[in-house]
Amino acid sequence: MILILFTDSFFSYLVLFIYIFIGMFLSKIPLKVFYLGLRSIMALIILMVFIQILFTPPQNSSDTAFRFLFITVSKDGLINSLIVFLRFSLMILMTTLLTASTSSSQIADGISYLLKPISFLGFDVKKFSMMISMALRFVPIFSDEFISISDAQRSRGLSYKSGSLLKRIKALIPMFIPLIALAFKKALVLADAMQVRGFIDADNRTSLHELKITYLDYFLILSFVLISILVFLSNFYAEL
Repeated sequence: MILILFTDSFFSYLVLFIYIFIGMFLSKIPLKVFYLGLRSIMALIILMVFIQILFTPPQNSSDTAFRFLFITVSKDGLINSLIVFLRFSLMILMTTLLTASTSSSQIADGISYLLKPISFLGFDVKKFSMMISMALRFVPIFSDEFISISDAQRSRGLSYKSGSLLKRIKALIPMFIPLIALAFKKALVLADAMQVRGFIDADNRTSLHELKITYLDYFLILSFVLISILVFLSNFYAEL
């Protein structure tokens, strides 16, 4: 995802899309999962695209793509909007591929392993990875609870899909307040459960599953290094 921010040419975006599509094919995850991931944030992507189109003024007369009433659309605005669309789409596909193919505990263990070199600076890696693991585990729980609260409020006649924007925002307040209260309640229950089981500090905590690097890991690292070099070379030649 950091590499996406350094991508400046359309050839680089094509390379990254091919790389992600290969990962999607090898993971054997249904395409519907990636479609739902894109659909969940498509409204935000479209909003960002329109912002780029409407608020990127033309630098000169040759930069004007077309005019519609009082709106002047520039070629740079169209290019920037396309770049925003490609970047957001790549980010969503990458995060969906990661979260759908890797469990939350594996992600937390991987973060803990990768951040070990900075532990000598006083950064508590184990506690940080534990917080990441618990946060990831709470996401689907809160998602289900929000759906239940939303259904309960709709059964009482509350609608957040009709009326003015201010009215819909006010309708969301009775949904978020119970969700926040539920979050604190579940956090306290989790803290009590950890304390009862003798969990005091994460420093001396061992892991049941020890991570071991394999030939497949080396292959993926090498492939990503090659992709990164190809992207930077493409950006370099695009600037010439």
